[in-house]
Amino acid sequence: MATKTDNNDPAAKLELRRHFLRSYHAGEPIHVLDCCQATGFLWKTLREEFPLASYWGLDVKPKKGRLKLDSVRVLSQPGWPQNVVDVDTYGSPWKHWAALLPHVTKPMTVFLTIGQMKSGIGPQCSHDKNFDRVLGINFRTLDVPPAIRFRLADLAMLTSFGAVEKFGLQIIEAKESVSDQVNARYIGLRLEPLKG
Repeated sequence: MATKTDNNDPAAKLELRRHFLRSYHAGEPIHVLDCCQATGFLWKTLREEFPLASYWGLDVKPKKGRLKLDSVRVLSQPGWPQNVVDVDTYGSPWKHWAALLPHVTKPMTVFLTIGQMKSGIGPQCSHDKNFDRVLGINFRTLDVPPAIRFRLADLAMLTSFGAVEKFGLQIIEAKESVSDQVNARYIGLRLEPLKG
């Protein structure tokens, strides 16, 4: 199982965020919802380079000076004003992804960290209930070889990204930051409402 550490390979995470902030948020107010704030390192660093109009950091772990709140609950509600959503989880971001899609009504940038098993056998997210639902396969009851789980997890991820059209959205750009770490994938996505 992946070791839980804050900001494995912060350079890769920061460069991904810089790319999308420069490409899509130059000249507009940047409103950030940091769903898994942890120490707040990433956005503390980015605030020194990009003027943020607002920043709201949430985490399920209590810490002095922040609101202890499950960000999935926030994303499940309509009307949040942020145009950047950062889901830098230790494991699976798919509950967040499923919660936010129905409520995206304007152009938005989303960052997802997808945890994987350190052994290289396959991603933790292959055991995710959301992927079970997407593929119609119950990984908990089937004896699926690790190599096949890995490929199915990739298929489920792409299927999850393809679900944006169901919500009247399109992915304008998707990038994965190359990391020296083998236990996580860093994805950036630009979502926009479909035209017409």
